[in-house]
Amino acid sequence: MMKAVTLTIGTAAALWAVAGAFAETTHQSVAGHQFDVPKDYLFDAKIAWLPAPESESFTFLFEPNRNPGQIPEHRVLVESLADRCVNQPSELMRVACGSERQLIVANPEYERRSNELGSWSSDLFIVQRNARNGASLSQKVAYCQLFEPNPVQPEPHNLCTTVWGYKGMLLQFSFNESEVNRLQGMKAQAMAMLDLWTVR
Repeated sequence: MMKAVTLTIGTAAALWAVAGAFAETTHQSVAGHQFDVPKDYLFDAKIAWLPAPESESFTFLFEPNRNPGQIPEHRVLVESLADRCVNQPSELMRVACGSERQLIVANPEYERRSNELGSWSSDLFIVQRNARNGASLSQKVAYCQLFEPNPVQPEPHNLCTTVWGYKGMLLQFSFNESEVNRLQGMKAQAMAMLDLWTVR
């Protein structure tokens, strides 16, 4: 499975390289890293329910937004990690900052659990179970918000957000809960795209 994921990401990186050679780019700087990002992959609109990003940051998409009237899926907000690691109240941030060990599971199982915020909010955990004694370990990997049906999304859906630490940067990623089994592959894709756009 891992080999297949690596091949897919490698193929995608090759396609981005070809496309990037002909695309207009914009320069971005975060945490000492310099990027030339194709303009079609940047997302600069503000989303009302999300906090304002830091001044030294940018948001990119996995693919260009084909419908400007809708908020695109698979947005990655890139910020400096150092400032966010001063206070680490959440488990997600402790893992991203490296002060708490990440739970790595070969064949991950995910579990949604309600939290104290109400029926519209929940947390997503990765779970490792011991088949011999039934014991389990779990770690929070995302927080989720339930969106009721609306004209844009006729079916209710659970939008989840996770964070990853990468080379001194904090990557904040949004995805639909139904995609959770693709989460590790999408993490690798986000990092591969940043590596591709890095100015060396």
